[in-house]
Amino acid sequence: MEGGGGDSPNGEVINPVWYGGVEGFYNREVELNDVVCALCGDGGELLCCEGPCLRSYHATRTTGHPSGCRSLGFTTAQVQAMQHFLCWGCTNRQHRCGVCGARGVSSEPNAQVFRCDHDTCGRFYHPVCISTQLHPGDPAEAA
Repeated sequence: MEGGGGDSPNGEVINPVWYGGVEGFYNREVELNDVVCALCGDGGELLCCEGPCLRSYHATRTTGHPSGCRSLGFTTAQVQAMQHFLCWGCTNRQHRCGVCGARGVSSEPNAQVFRCDHDTCGRFYHPVCISTQLHPGDPAEAA
């Protein structure tokens, strides 16, 4: 993505969109992003990924502290300097399957996991995993 982003403690280029009460930051479509942190499952002041996963995170240890979240580990200054945010999975086009939890490539032409086709869902799935969920107990139909 273009625009000034920041570097995460892991060296990833990241860019913020906020969900929460931080003046000066906003989320372009709050209703699309998760309203709980992908790391701890708690709400609060969250940084929202602008990629296809639609996940949200506690960006700093301070924002994650009430829930004991390990957070993304950014400083407040790093977050304030960001203009956009892409999580590790969206940056590297590798997402975890919503059924089995294994990470897979999510970009064509060699995609292993595919995004749910509902606009408000950011989950990814292996075709065989989602098939077994849609056809439990019927391996022939799931294949």
